[in-house]
Amino acid sequence: MSTHPALTRPFGFRVASTLLLLVTPLVSAAGQVEVSVQGGIHAARLDRPERNVIDPGGGVAIEGARGEASTLGLRLGKWLSNRWGVDGGFALSRNRSWQGSVSIPTGLGTASDFQTQTIFSSATLRARITAPNSRFGLIVGAGPALILHRGSGNSLLTRNADLGGLVDLGASVRLSSRLAFALDLHQYLFSSSFAEPYPGQFVGDPVRPAGSQFRHEFVILAGITWRAN
Repeated sequence: MSTHPALTRPFGFRVASTLLLLVTPLVSAAGQVEVSVQGGIHAARLDRPERNVIDPGGGVAIEGARGEASTLGLRLGKWLSNRWGVDGGFALSRNRSWQGSVSIPTGLGTASDFQTQTIFSSATLRARITAPNSRFGLIVGAGPALILHRGSGNSLLTRNADLGGLVDLGASVRLSSRLAFALDLHQYLFSSSFAEPYPGQFVGDPVRPAGSQFRHEFVILAGITWRAN
């Protein structure tokens, strides 16, 4: 059993197609083009795992756990006027936290490679709160999101893609005429569907039922924004 499969071609095509749909309307619009490269954390606080690895022969019985996931993001945006703009992009989250049991030393390799991955792709309508030429900027935005799930071992979800929404609050400090330091707070709202009930890690834990569960995932990203014109 493969515990950490490589990115499959259909999955890669799906992500590329999603991003193309997000950025195409931005490129054709008039206004200032901005490209942001960011890094940060995803507060992965779901009270049940999305994935597990069960391999009795290899001495492995582990599942995903809560944790702060490292996150990388890329966004492309345009300001259509002094007040209104649009942007689109994605953030890749990798949560390496797990709980369970492994045999030493045979299961250590599987446990060290375990991760739950989430790709947050979204497009937003954004509004400037501060003046366009101010050194310090404050922005709010909202829009649709597509959340993709993958990672090690077996998925405990009935689907690996969820539709939802994003609420965004951003702040920036202009470093030059084209560069700025940006901080974005993203709140993703969506529902995932779980294939089976989850009894919890310990005896006496409440049983989480199978089916749909509403989720709100918080992502903090900081990085550099470059203005093309």
